[in-house]
Amino acid sequence: MHNTHPFEAEKPDENLLARFSRAMVNFAERWFPDSYVFVLLAVVAVAFGTFMHGGSASDISFAFGEGFWNLIPFTMQMALVAIGGYVVAMSPPVEALMRKMATLPRTGRGGVVAELGR
Repeated sequence: MHNTHPFEAEKPDENLLARFSRAMVNFAERWFPDSYVFVLLAVVAVAFGTFMHGGSASDISFAFGEGFWNLIPFTMQMALVAIGGYVVAMSPPVEALMRKMATLPRTGRGGVVAELGR
């Protein structure tokens, strides 16, 4: 049986955007590292911090952990912004307004020109 990845097989009826998207997915799956690599990098960073600054590995790890948890309020704010934006965009009045505005430009080029002219 021939095993091919679903994004590897080129389909003759695909448009340029679909082919570009497939190429980007193939690139990301080939070159982006597995999560294990990030764990190894964290271990190397802790070891480097231990040797360079003279602290213990637990002190370095604790300092990293403290810094990480300080990012939680910002993360929650960004999550609320994303969720709030989605809720507003999906509300019937705003959705109707966005659909009406989307009909103004007649072509993709017209949409870009309209945006650049502002």
